[in-house]
Amino acid sequence: MRLLAFVRAGTLLLALPTTAMAEDAVPALAEGCTAPCAGYDVSAEIQNDWLFAASPSLLRSDELQPTLTVDLFFAPTDYLRFVTSIITEPVVEPEPGENMIFEGIGTYLAELYTTVEAGPATMRLGKFDTIFSLASEVAPGINATELVSDFDADERVGAEIVFDFDGLGMDQALAASAFTTDRSIFSDSLLTNRERTRLSDGGAGNTDGLSSLSLVLDGCRGAEPTDCYMDGDFGYRLGFRYQRAGEPTGEDVEEGLTPEDELAYLASTTASLEMNDMTLRLLGEAAYLRHFDSGPDDALVLTGSAALEVEPLTYVATYTRQLNLVAGGPDTREQLADLEVIYEPDDEQGEDMPFEGTGWTLAAAYTFARNADEETAHIFSVRAVFDFDGDVEFDAP
Repeated sequence: MRLLAFVRAGTLLLALPTTAMAEDAVPALAEGCTAPCAGYDVSAEIQNDWLFAASPSLLRSDELQPTLTVDLFFAPTDYLRFVTSIITEPVVEPEPGENMIFEGIGTYLAELYTTVEAGPATMRLGKFDTIFSLASEVAPGINATELVSDFDADERVGAEIVFDFDGLGMDQALAASAFTTDRSIFSDSLLTNRERTRLSDGGAGNTDGLSSLSLVLDGCRGAEPTDCYMDGDFGYRLGFRYQRAGEPTGEDVEEGLTPEDELAYLASTTASLEMNDMTLRLLGEAAYLRHFDSGPDDALVLTGSAALEVEPLTYVATYTRQLNLVAGGPDTREQLADLEVIYEPDDEQGEDMPFEGTGWTLAAAYTFARNADEETAHIFSVRAVFDFDGDVEFDAP
């Protein structure tokens, strides 16, 4: 249901689903309960995307779809945790201009991993979303991250280790990952089939073995790196990622193309300013991808976001511009401009909810998008989110 991903062929389409918020950069271990314990975090949302003006006009559409995310964990000790994330949402990409209401919905296992903590180090093993774009991970809003999330490497299988340390008067975290694309039965979905990923599908990182690598350094003043956007005064992220090229697809063979290894470089920064009863949060990010998704072209993606929080409202403005450096042809550009308002009740209003750990938000957005073929779209989106969480502690044997 998420809008505004542009296929490389140039036609404006509705993207395959992505979760609204990425996993924490550094997984927390059994916070809020004393091991042995188990917990859950459930988010239910309904979203309507009305593409009310477009060029060409045949792209106009209206889509109403739900998303249900269930995160579960079991912590037998304070240092060991088993985590899973199950998502139910649209898994079928509609045709341009097609209206959809509660259609193409499937359920799939987005993450399934184990974390082990040993002093300042935390290791994660299994299927998970890798750490890279900070904007994709923390920028608030309905559509704000729809273009920048295109270069995320989600649903990967591998290993990741995170080291926490202090330096330069800031809390720091260095994350190193080795991974490959998930091609197991967990890459398929129930209810509606989204098809299992195969080696013949090609693409960056879709190879035998853990042949892709990433290295990400986070720093924050005033909070831990995982909480920096919301609670920190200043933060940054520097990232490097290598994804080995997958097998040539049928289209590659027809066009005489040889898949290339992808190299990605990223730099992000965040800042938070308190002004009387208001909080201004700023984010800037630049990413350069050499042989984007193993293709012949490179991409430079620039993102800026400003969020003004005047409780209970947050006003968000985000702009992303992608320059496609086309091999053997003229360069092309893609852009996304997004204006949103988010309503989140304060703690006192939340006390009226039926049980503890419950919250809800309402959001509305206007988004303008232009793809590489100069096709444009104007979208109005509204979203309601209801979430709740809890945990159960067990008596130690």
